[in-house]
Amino acid sequence: MPSPSFQEIDAIRKKGLRPQVVGCILHKNKILFVYKEQFNLWQLPQGGIDNKETLDEALMREMEEELGKTFVQSFEPTTILLGEDHVEFAPRLFNARALCLDDGTPVEMRGKHYFFIAIQAQSDELDVKQTEFDQYRWLAYQEAKETANQIYQPGKKRTMLRAIDLLHYKDLL
Repeated sequence: MPSPSFQEIDAIRKKGLRPQVVGCILHKNKILFVYKEQFNLWQLPQGGIDNKETLDEALMREMEEELGKTFVQSFEPTTILLGEDHVEFAPRLFNARALCLDDGTPVEMRGKHYFFIAIQAQSDELDVKQTEFDQYRWLAYQEAKETANQIYQPGKKRTMLRAIDLLHYKDLL
């Protein structure tokens, strides 16, 4: 699956969806899940794609911010775009964050558009003190499905399960 162009990513913004990368970090047939105590939430690391930023640039920046530079340096250079999904918010959550097109025009944020990107890590050693999270786990396919099924946010739950299934379908997990 080819990476989207800047114009294609901006077209997603025009629909009111904030483009996001979801890091499907893999090591020895397991996937990295991270936990944020504040939200009582296990999930895959993820973050927004800035204006005029490629998926790979966004992935590396976001993973470095969330997981720390040392761990990200263990990543293999090749990424795989697995697929996409989106979540639309309830109207009361519209404009939860500022969203602008590449030309600076503001857009009402109505949800998120996720790009699932697989990348191999050469190490499973993650210093949680260098991350934005409180805990982490490396999970095999079935454990990952069970963990994702516990997510209380329906849209996030569905998208995390989709990413896990795509990895399994492609024999990466």
